Amino acid sequence: MLLIIAALVPVTGKLNFETPAEEHNQSTSARGWITLPDPLPVDMILEKSISRRMSFHNGYPATPVTDEELSTVLWAAYGMTTDGGRTVYSPNGTYSTTIYVIRSDATYIYVPANHSLLLWKTGNYLYLGQTTGAPIKFGMVWNNSITADEKAGMAEIGMIAQNVYFDANALDLGTITTGMSVSDLYELDLPSNEKPEIIMHLGHPPTPYDFTYNPLPQSNLPVVINNTLTLAEAVNTRQIVNAWNTTELTLLQESQILWASYGTSYLYDNINHKRHRTLPSAIDIYPFKIYAANQSGVYQYLPASHSISLIVSGDKRQLIEDAVDPGNISVSSAPLIIIPFWDKNVGSQSYLTWWWYESGAIVHNILLEATALNLGGNALSVITDQNALRTALGLSAQTNLIALHVAMVGHTNGSTQNNPPLTPTLTGPSSGQRGIIYNYTVVTTDPDGDDVYYFIDWGDDTNSGWIGPFPSGMMVTLNHTWSQPGTYTIQAKARDTQSLESSWTTLEMTIGGPVLELEIKGGLGITVIINNTGTADATNITWKIAFEGGFVIPHQITGAIQELGIGEQYTVHPWVFGLGKKTITVSLTADDGATAEKIATGFFLMFIVVGVK
Repeated sequence: MLLIIAALVPVTGKLNFETPAEEHNQSTSARGWITLPDPLPVDMILEKSISRRMSFHNGYPATPVTDEELSTVLWAAYGMTTDGGRTVYSPNGTYSTTIYVIRSDATYIYVPANHSLLLWKTGNYLYLGQTTGAPIKFGMVWNNSITADEKAGMAEIGMIAQNVYFDANALDLGTITTGMSVSDLYELDLPSNEKPEIIMHLGHPPTPYDFTYNPLPQSNLPVVINNTLTLAEAVNTRQIVNAWNTTELTLLQESQILWASYGTSYLYDNINHKRHRTLPSAIDIYPFKIYAANQSGVYQYLPASHSISLIVSGDKRQLIEDAVDPGNISVSSAPLIIIPFWDKNVGSQSYLTWWWYESGAIVHNILLEATALNLGGNALSVITDQNALRTALGLSAQTNLIALHVAMVGHTNGSTQNNPPLTPTLTGPSSGQRGIIYNYTVVTTDPDGDDVYYFIDWGDDTNSGWIGPFPSGMMVTLNHTWSQPGTYTIQAKARDTQSLESSWTTLEMTIGGPVLELEIKGGLGITVIINNTGTADATNITWKIAFEGGFVIPHQITGAIQELGIGEQYTVHPWVFGLGKKTITVSLTADDGATAEKIATGFFLMFIVVGVK
């Protein structure tokens, strides 16, 4: 059970929280508080979490959500970061959302400032909204006394919901955003200045997540990669800036940001037999078109093929700035500007608040992915001249397109840290025969777009040395031959031009063929046992036994074995005569090149050999 702290907290007390609870119609001076435990560490890589984002519509089992899991999701949703900011970004500087946490025992308000729950109303209200059986529901409401702009409030809720999705799936929990019957939340006796917007469900999924890596098809954009920043780190260290330096983004960086904004997962959902999108849809449609502008022109992003199409050439960034209210943001200095347009021909006007929710989610993903790339971002929502903006982008005839946000990304003077290459991908055969040349392909990407070198350890005491440099993302083919059967661990790593190295990646290679092993025993004469412990028959084996060290008859014995099957054994038992200590050398060779040699010593007493070792 959560720790319930019954407290008499003065309105001006020590908790110092900024929640709108003081504006509610119930006094906070004698209400119960739940102190949430510290959030769990969420070490899932940001891009993987985005790719796992999905909705569970029903069938939540009765398994409870732990206090630690609830704490983690709530912090990500709307909590305070280590620098005193928030886990989501409000372009207009206001935070107007109240999160009601509905549980079977009571309904609480999440208080970000001290990461606690404030008791709002006792009783079980989990039946409110669309019922799915989830043990927890989040009622998210817009407080119009904080901001009168419902569209901005709904965009903020879209950002909050994204973090709920991301952290839920990273914890192997399930969630969904619902809007039907959301007015049921008024049963919680909401204040008059609060309007219900969405209800999110939180619980364990009815079936475990089951994804298979299935990269997006080849296009004119690089394949989506995982960077090194975890979801928690991206949420906690988001970089909001107002100006950028002139460093252009690499095509890989632009690819990553566009994909995060509105793309398709590189993971295939084996349960639902589909790829999910990087953000949810309202009413099962995606009515946005994504346009991007850089120094070279304006492009449309095409999510289905993860590609871009040139709309108009030339630098249009100043024209974009002229069509918006930039405030103190230097829009035209941003190396990449992303504009999500709502298409009125696809998404109905009656769902406009939902399109603001979705546009907010798009912006949030852009800002998180920019952070993962060590870039700074910002966004604004005041478009002063839609016609001028469309004209700047070469879209003047498409009056059905309405821009809801403008997002900007780029390098800042502080974002110059170099990052090592990602762990390379190594592909090639995993089995073969000795003496055959086998080709292997290695590829990696460098987050900074640096050229890369590769080092391959073949597992047989040989390596490639550092080869390169090669462009980031370019596939490189190398080959190798193994001389002996066995299982070899091939290792590959990459190094950028700044001498930062990636982690190793490994691949096992099994070289088939006979493996001949020898055992020498004494007794009445010499006994040599030949074993084939390999994966193929040995044929035409020639063997030789030689004796050194004085008097011995004969000095050498030879013979042949026509065939020795897998797992079979052959015994050679020659008679010898000698006196004194002798060196015994046994060697053999098979047709396919398999060889073996063993040297031992023994003490000869005429026909008897003892002390063989």
